Amino acid sequence: MDSSNVFQLQSNILFWLIIALFAWQGYQRGLMAELLKLGFIVAGFFIGRPDMLGATLVKALNGFWLALQFLIHGGLAAIATGNFNADTLSQIFDEIGKLPPLVPRNSAEMAMFLAMLFLIALGYLASKFIKPTLPGLGLVAGAFNGFFLSYIFLPKLPKDLPFEITDQSVTGIFKQLVAFSIYALELILTIIGRLLRFMFSIFGDWTVPLLLLLVVVLILSSIKPTKKKNSNGGGGG
Repeated sequence: MDSSNVFQLQSNILFWLIIALFAWQGYQRGLMAELLKLGFIVAGFFIGRPDMLGATLVKALNGFWLALQFLIHGGLAAIATGNFNADTLSQIFDEIGKLPPLVPRNSAEMAMFLAMLFLIALGYLASKFIKPTLPGLGLVAGAFNGFFLSYIFLPKLPKDLPFEITDQSVTGIFKQLVAFSIYALELILTIIGRLLRFMFSIFGDWTVPLLLLLVVVLILSSIKPTKKKNSNGGGGG
């Protein structure tokens, strides 16, 4: 079996697994939770594409960053003191003109991808606070969400495998599974490394505290409070 057929087979398996997983989750969470997820997924889809809202997002982030730097480098003081003359503005703009943009052009696609992931994850977290209703319709909506996510992410999978699947024996299949596991792990670590480098390039020393805050939020959102049962004591006598 050549690599193109293997990729097609893997894509089909992942496609149905994702749909089944989200359909089951939709059955558990209900219709309203899945509709909320869908809204965030759609927003993430538009944000993640440069030909839709992605380029606008990058421009907005860089514009906000430029305005913030303007205030930091004397603009706020100029506004507060009323010293808003041409020389002051020229000096401020000369200083901030030497600064790099928040999202450089070569990192724009990564920024869009991260924004898309953030919105999808935010929708997932927000849906956990909605009371489950209409599980049957939730199953259908969850399956559609899985289909939509497959449409977004499956084309991004690498199409070239680092090995050829030729040996169909038990030993050969085991070796291929080991090779694929190592390949998948290396791919995940590579993606994580790129994301961390991108975050460090933007947030600098604040990257680690932000990541720790994200971990804390995820842990707290996964904790469900235990409900205490009220025991009614019988009286008599």
